[in-house]
Order: sequence, then structure tokens, then C-alpha cells
Amino acid sequence: MQTTRGKLHPLKTALEIRSCDKLVDFYITVVPVKQSNTVLKIVRQAIPNDGGLDIQHLRRFAKLADLPPEVRATIAAARHVSPTITNTDTGEEEEGVGERVLLVGSINASTKDTLTELLAPVLETLALVVIQVPFLTPTSQEQATRWTARFWPTVYKKSNLFGPHPSLANRAMESIAGEVENWLGLAEEVAADAHEEGRGERVGVVVVERIEGVGRVLAVAADARWLDWPRETNGNVSAHAAMRGVGIVAVGLKAKENLKSDTLSASSASLPASIFRDEPIGETERAYFQPSDKKGYLCHELEIYCTHEPCVMCAMAIVHSRFGKLVFRRKMQRTGGVCADGELGHGLFWRKELNWTMLGWQWCPDGEDKDGEGAVDVNLNA
Repeated sequence: MQTTRGKLHPLKTALEIRSCDKLVDFYITVVPVKQSNTVLKIVRQAIPNDGGLDIQHLRRFAKLADLPPEVRATIAAARHVSPTITNTDTGEEEEGVGERVLLVGSINASTKDTLTELLAPVLETLALVVIQVPFLTPTSQEQATRWTARFWPTVYKKSNLFGPHPSLANRAMESIAGEVENWLGLAEEVAADAHEEGRGERVGVVVVERIEGVGRVLAVAADARWLDWPRETNGNVSAHAAMRGVGIVAVGLKAKENLKSDTLSASSASLPASIFRDEPIGETERAYFQPSDKKGYLCHELEIYCTHEPCVMCAMAIVHSRFGKLVFRRKMQRTGGVCADGELGHGLFWRKELNWTMLGWQWCPDGEDKDGEGAVDVNLNA
């Protein structure tokens, strides 16, 4: 979805990524149009329920002209004829006039000899050809179009067996599109402050609560891994920006609970030294700190906007805190834990084996400089 200065790209789930590669071998054959129903009836008797495979996303019959060139060439070679036929009414050359190509069935559902024995008495010229077709249903119209061009005419059913339903994802995307650039801009600002002051890497997050369609900031947090921490190490992992964002929300909830119960918590100065950096640091973080009245899970259905794709640790923390939406600008191909198409391939934003799933997008700005001033080391755990 296009925003004012960029575009939101929905993230693919791990199952969606894997579904792109799953192919199965199928028999096809050319059938005269007038005999289509007869031949299909024979095939269905020979292969009941399509051998247990769901092929509703694949066209059962297709015109030769609608098939990929490689498939047409394979059919022509098997029949020892040219796929181009002259239309007797117009005199023009057309492909497969009066014929259709039938998707017969999986090669595992029946043998070629069996199918030949059943179909040869009906078809004057029988040529069973094996091609590869997509095994799983497409998750978008774009994917269906690509599969049609490469394999076999494929239909998109406007559903998604491997991720969020398209209508749900589209509504959610529309709800944030008008504000996403503001929140990412704020995350960039606090990240730059922390980097310039030497507190952390140039990574920042903004946590937003959406009430009746309007978002308000609950917490702004920058990376603070180098705050009072030796530089010869990997830094304080509990002070990554996303971890701090969750922690600051928790501090706000606790502060409100203390006020309501008229109890005072010990000041941070009187507590033992901690590796956690759950208090707002710096002018920007303090200016936007707003305690929430949320009940139940800590960050249930909140939104988190990140300058960079969170690492595996932070991604799991976001999942377990039960955020509803996650948006990041820069993909961390080597270390990111959110995306399913990175080198790690975890896709933690939507894994059915976990106890929570959320919606996720990458926002890409218009123009050539995608990373801008916020580029970090490719091996950084953001």
C-alpha cells in the first residue's frame, strides 16, 4: 500500500515462503472440446477425489494458447505436431482450435498405463504428458499470475491458508497507513540521539496504542546497549531498543497502578543496579512517555514501529508481549528474526506453533536511498 513518501509491504509468513517452492508432477492430455465431459468423467472414476489432493486453485481445462510456451512445446513434441492450427472459418492460424488441455491427475494417483488403457478407446490421439504444477493454493493474485505464466493456469481464491486473511491484513494496513511515517520518523529521531550520545546503536522503536482508529504514543525507546557497558563485548542485550520499549510500557503500567492504590514504589536510585534500561532516557524518550491503562497482557494489540528489523531475541519478546502490529523500515537480512525470507528464515511474526501471531510490514521509502542515514552494520542484532 502506498503512503505519502513510501510503501508498506506485507511480510510473508514462513509457510507462504515455503509454498512458493512446492510443486507436484501431473499428467495432462489434449482433449477435443466435444469429448471434454466424457473424458473428465473417466478420469474422475479412475482417480476419485483427485487422489486426495486439493487442486481447486488449478484450472481443470485450459486452452493451448493460455499455457506457458514450455508446456505447449512439450505437448507438441509428444504429439509430433505443431501446436498451431488453422481456423477453417477465418483462415488464420490459432493454437488448439476445438481442443482443450485437461489436467488429468497426479502421477502418484494412477499409472500411465492405466490411464492410457482407459482413455485410448475414447481419444483418437492420446498423448499423456507430465508437467509440474503448484501443489498449494496461491496467497495473492500476483502469485497466481506468476504461476499461470510459469506452470499452469492458476486461480486466486482471495484466501490465505498460510497467513493472515487478506481482508484482515488490508483493513489493518489501511488503519496505520496515514500515521506510519510519523511513527517511523520519531523512531529515527530517538535512534539518532542515542547514537550521537554514544548510548547505543542507531536503532529505535515507537510503541503506539490505537483507540477508535487514532494512534497515540505510549513509549519511545532507543538502543542503549553501550550505556555503562564495556565496548569490548557485544553490549547489553537487555537494552536493545525493542526490549526497552516493552520495558518502558511495563514501567508506565506499574506507575499508574501505584498511583491508583496510593502506594509508593522505591525510587530507581534505591534499587540495586540492574542490566535493564526500563526508564526513559534522554529528552525525546521522556517527552513521549505516556503510561497506559491497558489490562491483561502487557502489550496486547499494541503497535511497534522499528527503524530496523528486530533480532531473534527481540522478535520473540514482541511476540510474547502480544503486540498486534509490527512495522520496520530496514530489513536485517543476516540477523533479523521477524522475516521468513531472511537468512535465518524464522518468520516469528506469524508462526502457528507459537502462542501468538501478529501482522507485519516493511515500510520502504520512495527513491534510491532506502537506508538513508540509519544504515547499520549488516551483522548487528538490532
